[in-house]
Amino acid sequence: MPRAEDSRIFDLPKAEIYALLMDVENFPGYVPYIRAARVVEKRGVVTIAEVTVGVPGLHFSYRCEITETPTDKISIRELSGPFEYLRCEMLFEALEAKRTRVTYRFSSRFRSRLMNVVADPVFSVQLKSTLRELERFIRRRTRRVRR
Repeated sequence: MPRAEDSRIFDLPKAEIYALLMDVENFPGYVPYIRAARVVEKRGVVTIAEVTVGVPGLHFSYRCEITETPTDKISIRELSGPFEYLRCEMLFEALEAKRTRVTYRFSSRFRSRLMNVVADPVFSVQLKSTLRELERFIRRRTRRVRR
């Protein structure tokens, strides 16, 4: 049962980093195990998305519900796919006008015991690197904008 929690401080205003993380098509740019993500439907603060995961020896897709609490919190839960449950939260705390703490929490369990045995070690490593990959993603985007 993979679980992860991490917190990082970013030199971006809260609203800007929140908007960046709510852009579902950006998920593959900073979530190491996500290969594709697309919006299926959007209703107010709720987005339904299709996500494709790919790690060594493991490929699958699932549908999730992403619920916004604008600029404060993003909550994700699985609607259909291989998980018994999947929960993810990203919390946003403004520290200064252009500094934001992002806290990332994730937990999941597959329906299949075999999937849990195979995926747990892989996901445990991948999950711990999510915010580090987000930092790299932001640096790459910032460089492109400055050019």
